[in-house]
Amino acid sequence: MATQGNTLSKKEQTHQRILATAAKMIRRDGFEALAVAEVMKQAGLTHGGFYAHFANRDALLAEALAYAGADSRDAMETALAMASQLSPLQVFVDAYLSEQHLLAYCNGAGCPVAALGGEFHRLDPQSKTVAAKVVDALVDRLEQLGHGSLSKAQAFLISGTLVGVVQLARTLERSEALTYLESSRQLLLSLLQSTGAISAPATLQ
Repeated sequence: MATQGNTLSKKEQTHQRILATAAKMIRRDGFEALAVAEVMKQAGLTHGGFYAHFANRDALLAEALAYAGADSRDAMETALAMASQLSPLQVFVDAYLSEQHLLAYCNGAGCPVAALGGEFHRLDPQSKTVAAKVVDALVDRLEQLGHGSLSKAQAFLISGTLVGVVQLARTLERSEALTYLESSRQLLLSLLQSTGAISAPATLQ
């Protein structure tokens, strides 16, 4: 996630370092893998310094989840900014159902809803509130990219489709996963074209 590193105090920079490490860990290994000692070790910090930044593990988890959501949104906004020739909604679908995103969790990256959504309902109340905000942000962005052609309910359904396809594909062998990703991408884009949410490809005269 982009930060104004040169404007942050040393303590704030350390705080961001811990969050970046924890956000990577939970997306790669799951919430249960989030151990305070291991986070601090991977961040290159002493265990004792943890409590200068967080009251407990739950507080770290909640902030790390929010950080992961913001990091994922930043990456998607970069993809949207770089693809000016296509409908923004198509760019979003293409990026979400790409091989790169399929494998992103291996490096602790990608959308935390796809990486962790199946565990959201088991979180502590504070973290569950953050999880709801991460889900809402995904739905809201898809609704915005529809430029008035998608209702909130439709954006929620598309969000669930994107997340579910990636989660299921991650359980499969790579070649089969990529086949389903591509077929799902094409089917979803066809559906969005039929509703007018994105433009159909231009035909040659």
